[in-house]
Amino acid sequence: MDCRASRRGGHVSSRRVSSRSGTVRFGRGRRAGIRLRLVLLAGLLANLIVLGAPGVVFAAGCETSGPVAGSYSITVCITDPADGATVSGPVSVTTTATASGGGPGVQRMVFYLDGQYTLTDYQSPYTFTLPSDRFVDGTRALQVEAVMRDMFVSQRASISLVLSNGVTTPPPPATGFAPTSGTAPAPGQPLVVAATGDGAAGEQRAGDVTDLVASWNPNLFLYLGDVYEKGTDTEFDNWYRPNSYFGRLGAITDPTIGNHEYENGQAPGYFNYWKSPPHYYSFNAHGWHFISLDSTSQFGQTAPESPQYQWLQSDLNANTATCTLAYFHHPVYNVGPEGSTPRMTDIWSLLDAHGVDVVLTGHDHDYQRWVPLDGNGSPDAAGITQFVAGGGGHGIQQFITTDSRLAKGFDTAPDTFGALRLELNAMGAGYRYVNTGGTLLDSGSVACDGATDTTAPTDPGGVTATAAGSHTVDLSWTASTDNVGVTGYDIFRNDALVASVGPATSYTDTTVAAELTYRYQVRARDAAGNLSGLSGVASVTTPAGEGGLFSDDFESGSLSKWTSVTNLVTQQQQVFSGSWAARGTSTGAATWAYKRLDASQANLYYRIRFKLVSQASTVNLLKFRTDSGVSLLGVYVASNGRLAYRNDFSQQSVTSQTSVSTGAWHTLQVHVVINGTASQTETWLDDVRISQLSRTESLGTSPIGRIQLGENSTGRTYDVAFDDVVADIARIVE
Repeated sequence: MDCRASRRGGHVSSRRVSSRSGTVRFGRGRRAGIRLRLVLLAGLLANLIVLGAPGVVFAAGCETSGPVAGSYSITVCITDPADGATVSGPVSVTTTATASGGGPGVQRMVFYLDGQYTLTDYQSPYTFTLPSDRFVDGTRALQVEAVMRDMFVSQRASISLVLSNGVTTPPPPATGFAPTSGTAPAPGQPLVVAATGDGAAGEQRAGDVTDLVASWNPNLFLYLGDVYEKGTDTEFDNWYRPNSYFGRLGAITDPTIGNHEYENGQAPGYFNYWKSPPHYYSFNAHGWHFISLDSTSQFGQTAPESPQYQWLQSDLNANTATCTLAYFHHPVYNVGPEGSTPRMTDIWSLLDAHGVDVVLTGHDHDYQRWVPLDGNGSPDAAGITQFVAGGGGHGIQQFITTDSRLAKGFDTAPDTFGALRLELNAMGAGYRYVNTGGTLLDSGSVACDGATDTTAPTDPGGVTATAAGSHTVDLSWTASTDNVGVTGYDIFRNDALVASVGPATSYTDTTVAAELTYRYQVRARDAAGNLSGLSGVASVTTPAGEGGLFSDDFESGSLSKWTSVTNLVTQQQQVFSGSWAARGTSTGAATWAYKRLDASQANLYYRIRFKLVSQASTVNLLKFRTDSGVSLLGVYVASNGRLAYRNDFSQQSVTSQTSVSTGAWHTLQVHVVINGTASQTETWLDDVRISQLSRTESLGTSPIGRIQLGENSTGRTYDVAFDDVVADIARIVE
């Protein structure tokens, strides 16, 4: 039997054994004995290949294999360097994995050097740099296997390499680690600290998170552990290398170790890369005391009698800082699949007894913020606030339980990939968790133990207001500061509060009208309710024009802006404004037009001016359609003169109690949000919201690709004029 297949969960029939040389079948009698010995020899050779026995010289660098009785095979190849090449220094390694007969896809490629695990690559193209000068000179076998998504493990492709660097003994670990306090913030500004973990695996998501953190220009970065898959020298060299991924932040980084850096109780890659840091250490920065601990079971020093615990107790006793932050890999409390970490409860109690304010962890690939907890894990306003920031790039894990002590949590991909940003002040910290799309998922502040927050934030400065269109104004300002943390801002327009936002320093106002002047001011607030003064005034005048995604006032005297027109005409007898408007007059023919939007929208406002010159039957005024023309929703005036709409997706009609008078111009605006069963509609007639036509209902999941004007059905009698048509992603206000 092929021991490798059995060990890895493969299946080998009793009638044949897969080997590198083909399939050997059992026979009878003497021949059977010979063939059996051949089978055993083939199995032995296969196991030598699998185990990477030193000195074995492998054939050319491709290997094809597949599950026995499976429907596919996978061919893995080492395409560079060449078999038998003599190499020195950094060596680029390139491999491929090609499936035939379908297959579930490659989950990861795993590399070995002389049978010793070297690196895992999770993302195509499967290429990495082998630091050949980290190994003793000589002939080595470089191997790669593919792990498929159904967990089948392929046979290993192999080549031989001759390492030639003048290295005769394994290089010793690098030394010289010293914690960094990061860069100094500008006078009067907080220390910006970024933190995340569980991302260093060479994947695009990790690069996205790194780009996000770098855009903050932080003063300090805390990597919360786990370099994948086993934190070897080669993996650190590739997935945490300088000028790439999180290595770009190396000069301002204070690391902590995760469980993935350990292999067989050792973590040589971590200690070599970071120049032999201690398992636990502390430092001060910007008035805060920072403590890094080793929470892993491999290190195993969390009990009160352990050296790490004793060191921590002495460190906390000597600490004179008002605010203290501790960070380590494993969360003490956790609703994710990795579970809580009971071995850390003694250390948690010690941290709480000494007034530690914030604990940062990773390990679970999600985001969690817990309410302040005391040394026993009970809610206590003076307790420790724990964050889990494990969205650094290597997958997202979903929660498996609930806990009333969890204040905020996110566990959906890709929205949870991101990092925690802390702004450390004299008496506390402002925090925000931001994903790689730039969306703020959580924010607030933590007051340090014993702090009393009676200080108001400073006034926001540098407010600017820019008209981005006739119905849009973009605002920005300089961040306020606070002794604990700024939690948000209030936006005032013409002395009236129009919005309250989080700690971001920008806002877009989409509720303005064209050709008007607006005055804006901003006010900061903190969690204690302290308010800054108002900022200076920023004034802006919006330009003329309807703007929006699409607009037509028909002043061209034509319907040329529309994609398709059927019997709808322009005329000058019935006009709302200007000289021209559209009109549909019918005793049976359809009179309508549609516009295909440049991009489909899941959130759309559509406004028209209309006048019922006469009406003898039901008449549609407007419709929302998909890009292929399927009707989603139509708004019409029923034969009794009441405003109504039909949900064409669920085939249900709703008639309001609002009557539409003939012989007068009206303004109709409809807002549609496409979100499956949670889709929404809002309808306004003459700027009055019609509650009966503003509902949550199912409109499917296909976005809006076309807007319709007029009646597309035949057999109806009416005379309707239309003017000033606008479609936009924001409420249309005039």
